[in-house]
Amino acid sequence: MALKEIVKVPNKVLITKAEIALFDAETKSLAEDLIQTLNATTKPKGAGLAAPQIGESKRVFIAKKFSKDPSDSEKEIETNFIFINPEILSHSEVTDINWEGCLSIPDTYGQLERFKRVKVKSFDLNGNEFTLKAEGFFARVIQHEMDHINGVLFTSKVIGKTLTEKELDELQAKETQVE
Repeated sequence: MALKEIVKVPNKVLITKAEIALFDAETKSLAEDLIQTLNATTKPKGAGLAAPQIGESKRVFIAKKFSKDPSDSEKEIETNFIFINPEILSHSEVTDINWEGCLSIPDTYGQLERFKRVKVKSFDLNGNEFTLKAEGFFARVIQHEMDHINGVLFTSKVIGKTLTEKELDELQAKETQVE
């Protein structure tokens, strides 16, 4: 288990469709590296990380699900989900447009249209198949990471123009004042 450097654009591994992962010690180690690296991100804090983002062309990613702590509504619980060789089985017709960023494309944010709900088939570290339904932000993270393992960067799907973090903060501050 090791903390890995996050690969940045224009590295070609980020725009290459990743290879099928085997269910072996190497994939388990890769998943541990992804979790450790993702958990170490702070500015910005990552919600997901795909194997290509640490230089490994494998169909593996981690997505965090954020939920309220039932015993303390001020706290948030983060749960890491490991996806190996995933595929989206179905999705809602309803979509949502929201802001996204990417650890591999620093200081760049854009609005993307994503499905509000997805149903994903994947495998765990032991090669057991599972199906998961996700909605909201968790569904958005899964779709973003699926794009990574398919060699697609979020910037290719942005509606309108991209903004820097400073520009996005200023825009959101103005929108808050209007509301």
